[in-house]
Amino acid sequence: MKVFVTGGTGHVGQSVVRLLSEAGHECRILSRDAEATRRWTASIPRAYPTQGDITASTTDQLAGLVNKFEAVIHIVGVIIEKGTPGFEAVHVEGTRRIVEAAKRGGVRRFVHMSALGAREGAASRYHQTKFTAEQIVRESGLDWTIFRPSIIYGPKDEFLNTFARIARISPLLPVIGSGSGKLQPIWVEDVARCFVKALDVSETFGQTYEMGGDAAYSIKEIMRLLLRAMGKRRILAHMPVSVARFKARLFDYMPMKPPFTEDQIIMLGEDNVCDPAPIKSAFGLSPRPMEDYLNKQFGK
Repeated sequence: MKVFVTGGTGHVGQSVVRLLSEAGHECRILSRDAEATRRWTASIPRAYPTQGDITASTTDQLAGLVNKFEAVIHIVGVIIEKGTPGFEAVHVEGTRRIVEAAKRGGVRRFVHMSALGAREGAASRYHQTKFTAEQIVRESGLDWTIFRPSIIYGPKDEFLNTFARIARISPLLPVIGSGSGKLQPIWVEDVARCFVKALDVSETFGQTYEMGGDAAYSIKEIMRLLLRAMGKRRILAHMPVSVARFKARLFDYMPMKPPFTEDQIIMLGEDNVCDPAPIKSAFGLSPRPMEDYLNKQFGK
């Protein structure tokens, strides 16, 4: 199958591109820097970068790029807006453009990355815009499948790796609020496998799947599991939510990418969990235990 991929240079996207190649599919990767993408895809058969930007390329330009492809896997997204076009531009307008481009280009199959917690009336702007994007996909008339993963971990994630870097140099690990909010982490390879398998499984058409591993953990539990794998003893330093919000506002005035945002603080205030049974049944998935990954990735 010929598959057009947005977000193919990111944490999840690179795994999807590699698995598409291993499954014998040809994929075209939309990239703002096609030359750089060409370097890391040089060893991946049937993976070809093409220059473009979901927020800058016109619908007509995107339609020309997806023409003659059989499927689109739409992964692109942002979690921190600073230095990017923003949630509305990427999640909503970007999705609207690629959906319309797929329709004009004669593509029928559309596999979409959303997020666990996306819903009408969500508290965070991230989840609000993710839900609006879902509605665009649902109303497209295409053969769509939507995935809503909880936090995704892997070698290039910005969650576990950030805390591991802090733990290597600091006696304190920062935790916003109580750290009791639940997450249901899922391995990046498990997510990517579901995206690739969904391409030609007609039973997944018109379905929305929530994605999480078999176990839910609080932030504090994840930090302790990480420290145990690293063989380190660190103090979990709790930062009151009010202080975290104040710091997040200060970060808006600084030039660097912020370590956290007010929107992320909002998301941390609610559990991000699901029932993994439907995704396991639909895709024959046996999620990798996070402890196994932590011990192999961070253990000595």
